[in-house]
Amino acid sequence: MSNSDSSKENAIPSTSTTAQLSSNQMNKLKRPIPKFNISFPYAAQPDIIRANQKDVYYQQVLGEQVTNVFRTFFGTRIQHQYQKEVNVISDMFYFCLTTLLGTQTLGEEYCDIMQISESTRQFPSAKKRAALIFLHVILPYLYTRGISELRRRTKPRKKQTHNDQSRGPIHNLLPKLQTFLKNHVHAIHLSIFYFYGAYYCLSMRATGIRYIFTRQLGSHEQRLGYEILGFLLVVQFIIQAYLYQKNRIKGIFTWANELIRDESDLTFTSTEGLTPQEIAARKCILCLSPRKNTTATPCGHLFCWTCIVECCNNKPECPLCRQYVNISHLLPIYNY
Repeated sequence: MSNSDSSKENAIPSTSTTAQLSSNQMNKLKRPIPKFNISFPYAAQPDIIRANQKDVYYQQVLGEQVTNVFRTFFGTRIQHQYQKEVNVISDMFYFCLTTLLGTQTLGEEYCDIMQISESTRQFPSAKKRAALIFLHVILPYLYTRGISELRRRTKPRKKQTHNDQSRGPIHNLLPKLQTFLKNHVHAIHLSIFYFYGAYYCLSMRATGIRYIFTRQLGSHEQRLGYEILGFLLVVQFIIQAYLYQKNRIKGIFTWANELIRDESDLTFTSTEGLTPQEIAARKCILCLSPRKNTTATPCGHLFCWTCIVECCNNKPECPLCRQYVNISHLLPIYNY
C-alpha cells in the first residue's frame, strides 16, 4: 500500500468515530441553556403604585374604545346590559397583549419595573402569567356574578314555605361577607404591601410574582417607601376593631336592659273588649301612650316611671293636681 493510500485512510473517519461525534453534538443540543441570573433590586412601593395607576388609565382608554365598538354593532341597550362583560373583555385584551405575550405593560415600562418569579428569580413562565391574568381579571368578575346570583336565589319570598326558611339568613350573611372581604382583608393586605413593598395585588401574592427595578438610579435620586401608610392602616384597623367590639358590648347591655324592663313591666296593654274610657285610663297623660312601669304619686295619680321622674326633676309637683312630689316618694305599681 502506498503512502497516499494510507493518508487517505487516515483522513476518512471511521464509522464509530462518526457515531461518537454525532452523539456528542446531540448531547450538546440537549444540554439546558444556562439561566440568566437577574440581580436587580426589588421595586419600591411608589414605583409599583405609579405603574398600576398608569395601567388603570390605559385600561380605561382601551375600555372606552371597546365599548364604542360594541355599541356600534349591538346598540346602546345591549351595551348597557353587558357593560361589565365588555370591561372584562377589554381588560383581557390589555393584559393578553402585554403580560401574556411576555412583555411589560405600559405602566411597567413607564416606571422601569419588570415581573419575575420570586421562587426562581427568573421571568415568570407562561402558566404563571396566564394564572395571574385569570386571578386578576376573570376571578373577580366570576365572584361578583356568583354573589349576585346567590343573593337572588336566596332572597326570601313573600310566602315562604318550610323548604325556603333557610334562604333568609344566607341572603343577609352575603353582604356582611362582602364587606368583611373588601374592608378588612384588603386593608390587611395593603398594609403588608406598604411595609414590605411586595405583592400589590392578591393575584400576585397567589402566583408568587414580584417586581424588580431595572433602571440605575442617579446620585441625587433616592428610593423611598410607604411604611408610614402601613402604620396608619394598622392604627385604623385597630380603632375599627375597638369600636366594633364596643358597639357589640353596648348592644348586648341594651338588649339585656330591655329584656329586664319588659319582664318587670306586667302592665296589660291589650285593648280588646275595653271601653274608650278604660283605654284612656290606661294611658299616661304625659306621653299619651300605654303606661310602662306604672308609677303612682303620693296624691294617687298614675304615670310612666320615666315620664314622672323627668317631670319631677324639672318641677317637683304632680302634673295634674300641682301637689308637691318628692321623687323618693314615687311608688311603682306592678300587675296593673
